[in-house]
Amino acid sequence: MASFATRVDENAIIAAVATLPLNGNEQGFIPAFGVVLTRMYADYYNKISYRFERALQKAIGDDSSDIAAPLLVEAGHVCAFNTFGGIMQSDEWGAVVQPMLDTREDWVPGIVAVINALGWGKWKVHELQANAKLVIDIHGSYESVGHLKEFGIADRCKCYLARGGVAGIMNLIYHIDIAKKPALTQEFYETSFNAPGCFGAEEIMCAAKGDPHCRIVASRDLLSIHTQ
Repeated sequence: MASFATRVDENAIIAAVATLPLNGNEQGFIPAFGVVLTRMYADYYNKISYRFERALQKAIGDDSSDIAAPLLVEAGHVCAFNTFGGIMQSDEWGAVVQPMLDTREDWVPGIVAVINALGWGKWKVHELQANAKLVIDIHGSYESVGHLKEFGIADRCKCYLARGGVAGIMNLIYHIDIAKKPALTQEFYETSFNAPGCFGAEEIMCAAKGDPHCRIVASRDLLSIHTQ
């Protein structure tokens, strides 16, 4: 699973997450992992994202990608802060994942294992350099699959939410040190997750373009968002 030695057992984590009651309540909310989740069809989210992108292109021309992509990536970054951050502070994480974590680097395959239990495609840690760089490969990314299904082959990478998510993983673990359990408030997000020195991400391969799988790189020198 990872490019370094780790005791993190992805299969055990996925099996444990599968036992959690993740059905929505009468309001449609799923209280789990210390956060409140909800279910949304991947196709629905994809249509919102890519139709928004196309509507901007129709309105302002080809430069629309410079506006749409950062906004859609930021949605993934915010999601990572709240959802992944909440998961890594939860009782479930403490019971199931925490006992496998010997180093800060172990937190990366730990949260990737939880992500792989959520149906977002198969994420794999391709490379991890402590406090410097993370490379994630995704097979069956729902964003790339959805784009191919609805809009066909793309001319650029399309896994916007995943890009924000990969950057968010590194910012949670190395930039704010989620192990210290800071309060994940909106104010804290604004002053920490977009601060100087935090991680950004770019997608360098995408199945939506015809690549065999998607690959996302996060590092501190990628703070400015750009598309490939």
